[in-house]
Amino acid sequence: MKFKAEKNRLSEAIINASKACAVKTIFNALDGVLLNLEGDVLTVTGYDLEIGIRIKIKVEGLEDGEIVVDARLFGDMIRRMPSDCPIEISVYNEKDVSINAGKVKLNINGVSSSNFPNIIELNESVNFKLKEAVVKNMLYQISHAIAQNDINPALMGARFDIEDGILYVVASDGMRLALRKEKINYNNISFILPEKTVTELIRNLSDSYEEENFVTVIIDHNQICFLKENYIIFSRLLDGKFIDYNRIINFQPNREVKVNCRDMIYSLERSLLLITEKYKSPVICSLSAEGGEIMKISCKTNLGSFEENIDVKHSVLNEFASHSKEFSIAFNPRFMIDALKSSGCDEVKISIMSELSPIKISSVSEGDFVFIVVPVRLK
Repeated sequence: MKFKAEKNRLSEAIINASKACAVKTIFNALDGVLLNLEGDVLTVTGYDLEIGIRIKIKVEGLEDGEIVVDARLFGDMIRRMPSDCPIEISVYNEKDVSINAGKVKLNINGVSSSNFPNIIELNESVNFKLKEAVVKNMLYQISHAIAQNDINPALMGARFDIEDGILYVVASDGMRLALRKEKINYNNISFILPEKTVTELIRNLSDSYEEENFVTVIIDHNQICFLKENYIIFSRLLDGKFIDYNRIINFQPNREVKVNCRDMIYSLERSLLLITEKYKSPVICSLSAEGGEIMKISCKTNLGSFEENIDVKHSVLNEFASHSKEFSIAFNPRFMIDALKSSGCDEVKISIMSELSPIKISSVSEGDFVFIVVPVRLK
């Protein structure tokens, strides 16, 4: 194999593909990237048996072939090459790789492409298209709620449900939930995308709504592929039973509060000055019985105490709530901050049924997102 390539383009392809490589101490095919040259197209592939990323770039092809190289070492070498001349890559003796740029010459050992794991070719009978920016925004808004432990493996990813022309993307770690919905020209399919795949899609998809860029989604049994231009990410899907999120988000609230996101985020961030790993405490939000225009946020730890009043629009929605005393509910402030930031709104509506029922954060108008924060029982 032999080709010439522009440094920045080759370096970017190596960096992106290496996100899917296994992390090991001894170099083998799984923690390397596969370089495949056909004509003037170089395909760079990383694959750790769970997620794969494939990038295609234009080069000056001199001799077709393929080789597996250490992703970290090869990427660092390309990045440190001079930028004023093309980089020439040559493979000889089937596994020796030469990297030349101007007066610089480096040699590394490669691995035969026969050692690289086979990538399953998907049946394209189930496929649909989505706008890149829509997919990226949906995944970004729910990603904070993806579970980070394997108590329920099905929660370690994002659930996709398409029902009656509506796509629902949901994540939950048991203490919070995030849901985003969008209209789509497809019906009746469900799957769970692993967290690592979600992260890579957020990192690599375009966020421009001005351009009509689409990503094609292909599903075949327990495998999925996202295809756009010269970028492909393929992944296994997660198995297991996801939570019944409709039961959690559909409740009749007793109270609703319309609050400025920035004001509440700043207040909660100030409360975090007193909350540490050593001194843990929930934040308490208090509302008067009659409604009113003030919400009090407070917390207390061994480091000190915090209290702040925030202007809100407070509504009491039923007679039972109106006869109750001052209403207080406690929660993890970091979870609430994540939800408020992910909303992307200036103002949100917070709906509450009781001190121990889920807190729902949604759009003031008819919106496309719902966030849930599970309250903390006060001692």
